[in-house]
Amino acid sequence: MGRPIIGILSSRFDISLPGGQNLPIEYASVAYCRSVVRGGGTPILLPVTPEPELAEQMFAQCDGVLFPGGIDVDPRFYGEAPDPMLGTVDSTMDRFWLQALDFALDHKLPLLGICRGMQLVNVGLGGSLYQDLVHRGVPSYLHSQKQSRDYLMHQVKLTPGSRLGAVLGEEPVYTNTMHHQCVKEPGKGLKLVAQTDDGVPEALESEDGQIMLVQWHPEALLETEPRMCRLFEDLIERCRGAQQ
Repeated sequence: MGRPIIGILSSRFDISLPGGQNLPIEYASVAYCRSVVRGGGTPILLPVTPEPELAEQMFAQCDGVLFPGGIDVDPRFYGEAPDPMLGTVDSTMDRFWLQALDFALDHKLPLLGICRGMQLVNVGLGGSLYQDLVHRGVPSYLHSQKQSRDYLMHQVKLTPGSRLGAVLGEEPVYTNTMHHQCVKEPGKGLKLVAQTDDGVPEALESEDGQIMLVQWHPEALLETEPRMCRLFEDLIERCRGAQQ
């Protein structure tokens, strides 16, 4: 059996060029690609495609899907008006990612969601978000660190008996943290399996093992916390299981 193909959903950004011109690009951090390779898979980049039929053709090449980090999810997709604390959004990109989620669910493709990826998958399954942590109504720790991305900032407590707990093993687990939003209500079929001491949800998973979602960035921690590579190995393992 060959290496499973993992589709990494791209983000969009405009680069400012000399002379005042903007260059639109589609990108994914090289850290995601390297993590998929280390986990045993073959990464491919899936550019944002507004044409549904073309998008379906791209998704059909994948054995699994990685939903990476990025900008905020447009709150229209969970029935809220934009809050003053909301960051940059891109509804076209959101729709493409939500189509990828629907395809993965329909075709039983394993998926891993990271940071924004966790939040968007949660919204796609009918859940909601706090548009900023201040709206939780209780004090929060620092969740948008100023240190480098490989710095282990805070501790995350895992739920005993969860798949995530089995993957990462013994506690304590320390992670980085780079978000100002978080899950409010979990989506259908998702259960909370990790949080910080201040009550911020840090991971969700589905009972059937198809979906694993984490709020931190494991792709940046492969050297400072080698256990994080297990999340990518687990994605590949789930893909192999789905192929049988």
